[in-house]
Amino acid sequence: MAKPACRPCPFSPRLLRSLSGLLRLLPLLAGLLAFLCLPQRAAGNPDADKIKIAAVFSESGIAAPHNQPLIEMTKLAVRKINEAGGLLGKPVQLLLFDNLSTPIGSAMAARKCVEQNVTAVIGAHWSSHSLAMAPILEEAGIPMISPGSTNPEVTKGKKYIFRACFIDSFQGLAMAKFAYTNLEARTAVVATAIDEDYSTMLGQFFSRAFEKAGGKVLAEIGYRGNATDFSSNIKTIEEHRPDVVYLPGYTRDSGLFIKQAVKMGIRATFLGGDAWDEIETYAGDAVGGSFQSTPWHPEVPYTASEEMKRFFKAAYSREVANNSSPLAYDAVMILADAITRAGTDDRKAIREALATTRNFQGATGSITFDENGDPLDKGIIIIEFKDGRKVFTQTIQP
Repeated sequence: MAKPACRPCPFSPRLLRSLSGLLRLLPLLAGLLAFLCLPQRAAGNPDADKIKIAAVFSESGIAAPHNQPLIEMTKLAVRKINEAGGLLGKPVQLLLFDNLSTPIGSAMAARKCVEQNVTAVIGAHWSSHSLAMAPILEEAGIPMISPGSTNPEVTKGKKYIFRACFIDSFQGLAMAKFAYTNLEARTAVVATAIDEDYSTMLGQFFSRAFEKAGGKVLAEIGYRGNATDFSSNIKTIEEHRPDVVYLPGYTRDSGLFIKQAVKMGIRATFLGGDAWDEIETYAGDAVGGSFQSTPWHPEVPYTASEEMKRFFKAAYSREVANNSSPLAYDAVMILADAITRAGTDDRKAIREALATTRNFQGATGSITFDENGDPLDKGIIIIEFKDGRKVFTQTIQP
């Protein structure tokens, strides 16, 4: 049988050469595609050359004036770190998220932190805000350091959540001890903002400690945190005539409460917590003679405090006026120390470094974390509002 004739090739020699060239390019194209699909923090991604840290505070809403000094101090600390060369040879990028002064807004901000794949989070300041954030960041394995959330539940049972401040169980005890021993108060009325976890829990701790010391709480009254008229509460105080009124609210509500109470003739001594920062803005001269527990005072003898004050004045041409804002500075510096000791921006390694923080010398004192992520042996400062000044009275140790 005759061998069939070969069909002529339907492709021209030029086309064959082109196809051959394309085949040789396939490995190169595959490599390029793999490069473009690398994970977010891989080489070639601008984020890989930065340490990305988020800060969650209230830029808007009722808590904004109270949070603004901490935002300012957080930015200052990041600026200081970057001017010194950054961390691990990389600049720190600060992402600021507004929690809208609400727990819901705080939860939304925490989810944004997760989406942005940040290394760690500074914030929030109010306890009700941090309570909403903490479970989300804990689940994501993102370290969080709250500057001023004093509610014990913020860190309890969590591995990735820390704080730079003392907790309310000690704060309430310290002020109760001061009232009973130093002021020789024997009766008290406790007035709390019923929609703020910080205020209600702090009020409970004070009441228990004051009565355990031998004093008597004549009444526990509540008001809404956004209230402007406190006359019904003040009438209750007037009826009981206590030696002291414990008012662990925030700056605005506490200031307006005191101003109205003094105007209505109340002569009891008012006592407050660390959230009274710059209360004179709302209370005016009426706050004179009141006492506050606070984490910091310009006269504290810490080297880091003096350094912070100098850097703050150089940056903003004024003195530090807010006694809680140094906590934000410390929170950033504690995180920077942990990242440096970890030698990596891996979040688990940073968490381990934070948990082993010992004798960190901050602007607000020495910080050693316990098993809950709370500072051990953090003293509380008692100040008196006197002649338009905040006068250092004493430090109470745990």
